[in-house]
Amino acid sequence: MTDTKFAQPMPCNAVGTLIFKNHCYALRQDDGAEMWLELDMAPAHLIDRAVSVEGAMYSKKLLCVDRIGPVN
Repeated sequence: MTDTKFAQPMPCNAVGTLIFKNHCYALRQDDGAEMWLELDMAPAHLIDRAVSVEGAMYSKKLLCVDRIGPVN
């Protein structure tokens, strides 16, 4: 099964737990869904913490991150 790709990137704001899985960063949302994150910087200090991410979705499971930060 392949992931659905969008014709154009879609803006996305999401909240969840930042995880490190299979040597990549992902966001695990409250409903258990996970999306892979494409990041310029490695935010290792945020792993296993609640974060908010903003960026562009290129497919149902790939988010290119513009901003990431802890949820207060």
